[in-house]
Amino acid sequence: MLKRFIPEFGDTSRGLRRSRLVVAVAVLATVGSVAVQAEASTPKHPDWHSYVLAPSSPQVKPVDVETRGDVTHAKTLVNSKDKGKPKATTLTTVAGGAPASVLLDFGKDIAGTPYFDITALEGNPTLSLATSEARRYIRTPASTTVSAAATSGATQVTVASTANLEVGNTITFGTGTTAQTHTVTAFDTTARTISFKPALTGDVPTQTAAVSAPGAPSSDESRGLAGVGGIDTLQPTATGRISAGYHPGFRFALLTLASPGSISISAAGVDFQGVRATPADYQGWFLSDDDQLNKMWYSGAYTLQLNLKPAGLNGLADKRIYDGAKRDRSIWTGDLLVQGPTAISTLGDEGASYVKSSIDVLLATQRADGAIPGSPDLRKGSNPAGSPLFYSNNYSGYGARAAVDYYRYTGDKDYITKILPALRAELAYNDKSLTANHLVASNDRDYWQASQTGEVTKYSIDYYILLKEMAWLERQVGSATIADEHDAKADQIKEAVNATLWNPQLGAYGQSIDHPDVLVEDANALALQYGFVPADRRDSVLKALKTLWTPYGAIMGPGLVDPTGHTIEPFGNGMETAGRFTVGDASGAFDLMRRTWGPMVDKNDPLYTGAFWEFKNSDGGVNRATASLAHGWAASPTVQLTEQVLGVTPVNAGYATWSIKPHTGKLKWAQGSVPTKYGDIAVNWQSKANASKFTLHASTPRNTSGTIAVPVTGKSTVKINGRTVYTRGGCTAYKGTVTDGYAQFTVPGGSYDITVSRG
Repeated sequence: MLKRFIPEFGDTSRGLRRSRLVVAVAVLATVGSVAVQAEASTPKHPDWHSYVLAPSSPQVKPVDVETRGDVTHAKTLVNSKDKGKPKATTLTTVAGGAPASVLLDFGKDIAGTPYFDITALEGNPTLSLATSEARRYIRTPASTTVSAAATSGATQVTVASTANLEVGNTITFGTGTTAQTHTVTAFDTTARTISFKPALTGDVPTQTAAVSAPGAPSSDESRGLAGVGGIDTLQPTATGRISAGYHPGFRFALLTLASPGSISISAAGVDFQGVRATPADYQGWFLSDDDQLNKMWYSGAYTLQLNLKPAGLNGLADKRIYDGAKRDRSIWTGDLLVQGPTAISTLGDEGASYVKSSIDVLLATQRADGAIPGSPDLRKGSNPAGSPLFYSNNYSGYGARAAVDYYRYTGDKDYITKILPALRAELAYNDKSLTANHLVASNDRDYWQASQTGEVTKYSIDYYILLKEMAWLERQVGSATIADEHDAKADQIKEAVNATLWNPQLGAYGQSIDHPDVLVEDANALALQYGFVPADRRDSVLKALKTLWTPYGAIMGPGLVDPTGHTIEPFGNGMETAGRFTVGDASGAFDLMRRTWGPMVDKNDPLYTGAFWEFKNSDGGVNRATASLAHGWAASPTVQLTEQVLGVTPVNAGYATWSIKPHTGKLKWAQGSVPTKYGDIAVNWQSKANASKFTLHASTPRNTSGTIAVPVTGKSTVKINGRTVYTRGGCTAYKGTVTDGYAQFTVPGGSYDITVSRG
């Protein structure tokens, strides 16, 4: 069986323990592209290679260019491989005219140092370079008011502010039928005057609104990270290559000749700086018959790669997983709950090294009372290392859970044993929020940045999860007695949530004891995922959650109004898709996944970056320039397609024991591989459209064991390697059991060929 299986799925001996991902960091002006090198025996999987989003070369070229002002031969910057010697792109700016500019589109988010090869220049050119993840934020229109009345015939007005003005912009005074539009010819930032043509055709009173278009170059970056963010000013004095500063996440770069003169450029590009994972570097992979889901898996993986800060970058010796490519450029514990499993399941040992290093940064700033910071390195200012932000009790607990996850996926016993006292201290800190009613009241801000009062459903479930995670860990490397205590306390919380916070009128759990009639997504989603909801209430909760759906995803709920204005959180939507998969609602999980993440993988969407977005507003977009469009906490589709659809999850540390249980929905097939400490787990399943037959092939490491669950009916027949193990509704081998429409079998590591003939 093994020989027949290997050609289809590749060499299964290459596991987390043996993967040889070597990161080579080339230190140039800052730090160069990290090219992750895999061992030579890495199998070829061309069917999924096309989905990999990392640039194929460390020098990334733009795929398109737009111009404004006097620019000639702009396509040279894109078509540099044309036959013959292409003419250099020339930008010319004259006094009183629109500054010449080129807008370079790289097709997706990248990171690194932009460069330009200059072949000629006249005058003393000053160049400005702005970058942005979204085209709409590469320029910001001026929006001000007239501060002194102007009469008809005037060619200059005084305004409250000249911010975001650019010569050559149009400027519109007033609105409606009295609006007048003119062209800006000059402006004075000190006197706050705007000169324009033609002259006013009517009087403009004081306080009249004045709006420009398209606006001045702007950057969507935050200067939270020392030395990163904002607009670069470049002043070339000779021909040759000139480089800008490091920009951590952008799709668009706007180069403007801001002063009178001329400059010719023969080539433009970006020296990629970060983890550039090519197909050979992927230690895990996924493929199905659904193109959109495939795109989601690899977009989540690429999002994570954009979040990885290699050793040496930004003056920091260690590796870190930041929350976003451009913002906050800090470690966040809540994000790590998604980022950790994503990094390890896609990049194996190399991904695990980033998780471990980030946990080290967290624990280095743990307080004496046990609290772990929500972000250990947020307040960067002039110091790239930042300082800890003790953001919330929940985020403190997330930090401990991220460490437990690291051990679950890697089996790194020495490390988890060393940090176990720190995790115990954090648990004791969180325990202070538990009330006499066995519920949690902490007035916490959590991930959506506004506090909840009273005993809160989600916080109570979160603490239950933490207790269960710590109980599992204690049984692995600590004390069975302590584990029993954690389980008993967790069970009390579960009982209290069901007794106190269930609302029959909602058909779901209320937000809190103070707001029992308010429906929220996250608490009910987690209740499904972690077994709080009795079987006879599941349909009710699923139905209630669906009332929060929009065409763009599920809103957080009427009780969770984020102060920054966004309403749809991929972080929370990931909780719901996980919950739906857990209780067998694969069709609902896929539906919500498509609503939330489908637009993000659509290249025609104006916000497309190849990566996943931090949040959305009610119309499916984002509501501010600093919104992160490559944000790790949104990468849950990658993990869930591996664990829920392919079906592979770790049970004991490092996948010493594992579970394979695919949720198929209407998919026809899925296949993939998961790296583990003991070697790869490879799975391929197929489901006939008429549900008459289901087949699953699995190859698992010899020194492991686990369970394989396949969907059945009472009339099905199941065979494993040709042997009948289930018939007439009963299992006959491999300690088989039947639960919720699945027949589950306990097997040792090896290769299995399973067929389900459905009656």
